Amino acid sequence: MIRIRPGRSWRLNPAYVGELRALRGARAKGFTGSDILDVLGIEVDGVDIAAGVGEARVLQAVDELAQALIRIGEGQPAAQATIGPGPTELVLEARGHDLLLTLVTLAPPARVITSGLLVDGQKMRAATLHAARGLLLDLLAISPALSGARLARRLGAECAVLARGRHRPARPRPPRDAEPQTLLSHVHRKPEKLSIQLPPETMARLRSVAEVPFAPLAAHVGRGSVTLLRSGAPGLTWEGPVFLFLRNLLADAGRLIEAWESGEPALTLMFGTHELRWDLTADEVRAQGWKRPLKLPPLRLAKIAAGASELYADETLRHGSDELAADLRERARALLTHCTDLESGDLRRTPAAVAAPPPQEAREKRASLAHGRIRRLVYREIWRKPAAGAVRAVPIEPGRLVVESSEHLAALDLLTGEEIWRAPAAPGAVNRGSELFYAEHGDALVRLDALCGEVRWKRRLRGARQPARLWPLSAGVLRALPGEGLALVGDSGALEFRAKLPGGAPHHVLPVSGVLVVALSSGSLAGLDPADGRLLWKRGFRARALLACGARALAVSSETLSCIDPQTGKTDWEREVPPDASDAAVHDGAVAVLAGGAVSTFSLGDGERRGRFELGWARHLLSDEDGALIAVGPGGAAMRLDGRKRWSIDGAGDASAAGVLRRGVLLLQRGPTELYDAADGLLVAQLPAARAAALGADLCCALLHEDAVSLHKLATHLSVV
Repeated sequence: MIRIRPGRSWRLNPAYVGELRALRGARAKGFTGSDILDVLGIEVDGVDIAAGVGEARVLQAVDELAQALIRIGEGQPAAQATIGPGPTELVLEARGHDLLLTLVTLAPPARVITSGLLVDGQKMRAATLHAARGLLLDLLAISPALSGARLARRLGAECAVLARGRHRPARPRPPRDAEPQTLLSHVHRKPEKLSIQLPPETMARLRSVAEVPFAPLAAHVGRGSVTLLRSGAPGLTWEGPVFLFLRNLLADAGRLIEAWESGEPALTLMFGTHELRWDLTADEVRAQGWKRPLKLPPLRLAKIAAGASELYADETLRHGSDELAADLRERARALLTHCTDLESGDLRRTPAAVAAPPPQEAREKRASLAHGRIRRLVYREIWRKPAAGAVRAVPIEPGRLVVESSEHLAALDLLTGEEIWRAPAAPGAVNRGSELFYAEHGDALVRLDALCGEVRWKRRLRGARQPARLWPLSAGVLRALPGEGLALVGDSGALEFRAKLPGGAPHHVLPVSGVLVVALSSGSLAGLDPADGRLLWKRGFRARALLACGARALAVSSETLSCIDPQTGKTDWEREVPPDASDAAVHDGAVAVLAGGAVSTFSLGDGERRGRFELGWARHLLSDEDGALIAVGPGGAAMRLDGRKRWSIDGAGDASAAGVLRRGVLLLQRGPTELYDAADGLLVAQLPAARAAALGADLCCALLHEDAVSLHKLATHLSVV
């Protein structure tokens, strides 16, 4: 008896139902079902072999399962379908009129959940037909507009094919007389070796990798054995699918290296069913059955693990292209490169960086320049230096201007323009006081003293890719990991956590009330524990902006403004805003939201609407503590939205610079660079035209020209009370 049971609780979820009923036109046609999560049960003789797998994209899972069965019905020897998170893969192999099922999860630790299960192929097709038809009817009952969706049409076509029941016998694989193979990985003149034994049946699977294009895992579920050999001690052996073991071993070896780099005293690592207990202070390891601890540096184990993985991948790729083997080889080479860097001394261990001085605290926010109305600011250009390719300038107190290009960072003395230091870097550096955090091109993260250019530490994060978006915290820096999630590196250079998040790197991060509130790429809002990256809560909300208001967080979506308790994720209050919200700012006990060609303001206490300004031209909102709330738009257009005197400035051209508001002075780029008194909108200074501009805390102005950077110092000012 076989039953495919898609979860049905998604039909009772008001968020899912509301979204489905709101789909119209092109959005309905492009519906993919990727946002609908539920469990998928696969019962064989009353036993759910997928129990505990977790929620998956249930519509897509049944779709993939139907496609896999259709491919086998067309004569393919094997096919597979993703039926759970991780991902969890169901591999189906044709055995005459029957199917051999293998359920594998690739989530760490990768393992086989069910194997060697032989079921009747016709009953499997009938169960899948029943599940697909039920899902399709449920979907159309909620929203008939989805009848034209590609997913619905595809499910309907698959149901028709499965209902016909006709299928061709599977194309037999050509017989292969495979010899058993032994792969041996070791480091030159060292006593440790990793031996892999691949029996004939497993070698036959590897050699037929090119014949199963729709089931890449089918080539890797064959069993074998892996043995850790060490002179003077009994060998440790593990048996099972070698590919999954090597995948786990690479991840464990990487975790061991990270613990060693971070200065941790000990770590326990599982070698299959054997427990290896490391003393990282002495580079010694113990295992049950060994009479004494053995000298085994973590780098050496990582190198033989990477070497074994590379040998296995090469053996597979010798017989055809294989994405899983190529990925295993890429991971192995990345780990080998990291080990080589550590052995060469190019990457210092974290304990050497612990003695770095604490970051200088940012100075207290300076008050407005004048108690009365500013009438004129007098600037003097004090230097101009070549700066080809510069994209951003960051004034850093005391006395530095950091110029960023696509390839490097350079620090210039604010008084003379002399270059103090230069470092290769990717765009996106952030500062915290005089400390600068930036990513190198590759996977290294660096903390640097912006005053002298001394590198405090350099931390590599294996697998990290560009773009490297950074968020500075009070005790470290967060780095976005595209395709994975987030990593937090502390002030000492130690890796505090590395968290995988749904959808990969988040769009926005807001530290508030001891919680990291993140806007996930999957369309959800979540709270993370800043100590270990643990998920505290998660809720559906596609946030376009996150703002702090005291101990709470404000989240803005395309049509909703929500005030959230960061500890629990519960909503204190929620208000509708016009569609297509693009910016928001907190000012004077209220939050202003730019959406639908207007700026709407809401009370921070209870969300009560305070006012609305029709501003179809506005693109950004600027706010200053105890100062003004200003909307800016193309061509330097600006308008003050608060206070008794509301002024406006017409745009000049269509330049899209956002403007800068600091200490009661508004900088706009309107051809020439112009500065205005934010209190009454009067022009108080005019500087040369520039591609970009930055204001320092002392109101010095750095201008980026086509191939140069100039600094303009405030000489004096005139104001009236």
